[in-house]
Amino acid sequence: MKRFLLAAALVFNGPALAHHTGREVTATVYHPEYHGEVAYCGSVYRHWGVSAAHPWLPCGTKVRVSHQGRALLVPITDRCDCGSIDLSAGAAHRLGVPLDGTATVRISY
Repeated sequence: MKRFLLAAALVFNGPALAHHTGREVTATVYHPEYHGEVAYCGSVYRHWGVSAAHPWLPCGTKVRVSHQGRALLVPITDRCDCGSIDLSAGAAHRLGVPLDGTATVRISY
């Protein structure tokens, strides 16, 4: 049974992950009210830490986010319905993404 579940996970995630590599997406920033809340993946969200939410990437995936010549490895720790990627304020600040708006970033992993 375990082999079947692992194979199913690889089939489900494999093509989707390969398709998403190196794409430009819109990044938004978490609202500070979520600071201290438990994220979908089980960790506590830290507003000025480095983390991100994504609609379907697996928990723990490290995503390289690039914006205006800056790059940062960001772990996926939460889910969002934003359609792209939702950055913590700490990650956004380091990348130069405005904390009160959106920006186009490139993600790869």
